[in-house]
Amino acid sequence: MKKIIASSVISLGIVSSLVAQDCIMVADLNVEFKNDTTIYMNNAERQEVVEFAAFLKKTGLYAVVEGHTSKFASATYNYDLSQRRAVKVRSELIRLGVNPSQVKAMGFGESSPLYNNNTEMGAQKNRRVIAEVFNSASELSSYVTSEKKRISQIKYKEQS
Repeated sequence: MKKIIASSVISLGIVSSLVAQDCIMVADLNVEFKNDTTIYMNNAERQEVVEFAAFLKKTGLYAVVEGHTSKFASATYNYDLSQRRAVKVRSELIRLGVNPSQVKAMGFGESSPLYNNNTEMGAQKNRRVIAEVFNSASELSSYVTSEKKRISQIKYKEQS
């Protein structure tokens, strides 16, 4: 879990008067998938989605579900697979009662690895869906716009 501070408090310039109740613990979402599939690595991955749905419903916060892949396919294929993974998790969150306007899905392909893609262990951990959490729909929209722009500059060039 990580802490998120209400952005409205920061934008008002009153950061010095923050107290613990101004912050909430944000549930992490990090779901791994089997190679070349939209199948969860194991049942614990599905449970993580269930818990994240409960968190979003309870808090009313917004999230972007980000799909990521390893590099062991063409860059074009990886973007498609990462999008399908993100859409799968988003669809499941909605099926579990999350308001569709609270959550977006976005595929990153192999553009943002966290682990060494040249090892099987690193590649396996890069086959994941994570979520970034935001206070408002406008923060979510701004992030999605920014990431789409960043990715468009490197899309399909990772393997060249």
